[in-house]
Amino acid sequence: MTPTQIPFPKPRQAAVYRKYLQLQFVAERRFSCSLAGRLVLSVGFGVEGAELALATAIAGGTFLGIESDPQRLKVAVRNGSCDFMVNTLDEALRVLKNEIRKGTPLSTGLVGSAGDLLLAIVERGVQPDLIADNSWSENPEQPDEFQQALNQLVERGAEKLSANDIKDQEILSFGEVLWIAANPQDLRRMDTIALETIPPKDWIRRRWLEHAAGYFHRQVPLERVLGITAEEQVQLLDAFRRASSSSAFQSQAKFCCRGADQNMCTVDL
Repeated sequence: MTPTQIPFPKPRQAAVYRKYLQLQFVAERRFSCSLAGRLVLSVGFGVEGAELALATAIAGGTFLGIESDPQRLKVAVRNGSCDFMVNTLDEALRVLKNEIRKGTPLSTGLVGSAGDLLLAIVERGVQPDLIADNSWSENPEQPDEFQQALNQLVERGAEKLSANDIKDQEILSFGEVLWIAANPQDLRRMDTIALETIPPKDWIRRRWLEHAAGYFHRQVPLERVLGITAEEQVQLLDAFRRASSSSAFQSQAKFCCRGADQNMCTVDL
């Protein structure tokens, strides 16, 4: 198989959720709790780039992914993580300019050499707010010009995304749970029940529940990931059981959670 014939992995909802949290914590710290009108630049549009693109859109930001392999971008368009695939920086800027001004989520993939395009971005005065290098797995040793261009963007005010952004956040101590539905209607009902469990002031998790459905409606199986406290887990499972017993779901649903022994267990609803 040639590289472009190898099937590309699909974005994982759990990974998108963690990247979403990362972006929202940065937004809370730097951008008055909103990524609207902010540009996230990713070098690489493989699976990690696709996950970051989805996380950015759900968080309300605008995304530009640079990718040398057009086949990866075609896959990203098919899986919904890329809205537009373009071949020049001029095209990308035309697509992004109005959406950034309006604060509209949008994901654009730009085909080309990361080194050349980063230099052009620096020279054109294009300034992303956040930068992620997702090319390391394919190109662990980038040329010096590549690193210099990244450093210049950072010096001009961009922030490089790092796992350290979220490692100390209390929300990451929440246990991740998962609910699975047989049809979109049941999944929407379960999302609504979960929203009723999350405190009104918790805008980060509430936004995830309100917007994630629009980006994972083609996912099989239909599922939703969320981080919740042990108390919320009990409340949510009880609410799901009540809904199931009152025939609120058209088909059998499942709730996957961590039991008292810390092992994952599945509850049929």
